[in-house]
Amino acid sequence: MTEEKNNNKIFWLKKKKRILIGLGTVVLVLIMFIIVDFPNLLLKISKIGFWGIFFFIITYTLAFIFRASKLKFIFKGIDQRIKYQTSFFSIGICFGINDLLPGKLGELAKIVSIKDQEHLQLSDSVCAVTIERVLDLIILFFITICALIYLYIGNFYDNESISIFGRNLQYYLAIGTIIIVILIFILFVLIYRTQFILNIINRLSHKISNLLGTFIINFKEGMKKFRYHKKEFVYTLFLGFITWMFDAFIIVIFFYFLGYRLNTIILILAVIILFFSKTFTITPGGWGISENIGALFIFLFYPQIPFIEILAVFIIDHLFRSAFLFFYGGYSILHYNFNLEEAQKTMI
Repeated sequence: MTEEKNNNKIFWLKKKKRILIGLGTVVLVLIMFIIVDFPNLLLKISKIGFWGIFFFIITYTLAFIFRASKLKFIFKGIDQRIKYQTSFFSIGICFGINDLLPGKLGELAKIVSIKDQEHLQLSDSVCAVTIERVLDLIILFFITICALIYLYIGNFYDNESISIFGRNLQYYLAIGTIIIVILIFILFVLIYRTQFILNIINRLSHKISNLLGTFIINFKEGMKKFRYHKKEFVYTLFLGFITWMFDAFIIVIFFYFLGYRLNTIILILAVIILFFSKTFTITPGGWGISENIGALFIFLFYPQIPFIEILAVFIIDHLFRSAFLFFYGGYSILHYNFNLEEAQKTMI
């Protein structure tokens, strides 16, 4: 009886937490809409027009087509075969849930969806999705470091006029490059010296150590099988790079149709940094946080453009993506009759 009361208490605490996060997100979004002036936002959307929306839909759809192909190759690399439609719609479920709920619950949903549809072992599904996440992280790190180096050595912007806390912008680009190199080094140490790092983390948090341990162990087990599927591994990396470039290029489309001719590398890097901000989301879909991070990065390079103007473009970008995911994710959930509560029980 006591255990049942404790479970009910935990359930209601989680529910209250979700309600508070939801309300907080609504407040943040409303504040952003007030700051950027809602009528002005509608005017910008009308400026994007039919062709802007058309190119957005084509680009975002292609990103998901490539993403589904990549996941299919990953499963093939661990000696499992899944149907393309399973890969495509499980990704729809994942992104749809991630856009509505905080905490990356969509990844869990994708794991269970593939397991149920293809009648796989849960460990195989976890293994493939873990490989997908780690390789995506490595690809994003690689794109980021190349972009930072390019911006550091490039002369296409007047870096002498840009100063933050008395330091030239190139100073921060160099620091950013060094940080990314350190993060890549830590990731590889974690992969090759897993137990050593986990013992250190365990002193700080036993829960994080266990979660990270499960994550890395699944990745390493899957990569052992990938050794015999080098072609699939190359395809996975190639499709991963193409996927993220298409995904990031969407912001270029919106800035272009709104009359801004900004450097493409800076715009793509801003979106990748925005993606990183969604890794550990506090608000559903990163609303209220990710847009400001992306806008702030652009503003550092183009201080002559008002911050609220840049923020408006990122809000439009997020609105269009959310609308797309509402239909894509909603159809995917209905198509598989997916139940998140059942998926959570499966993972326990």
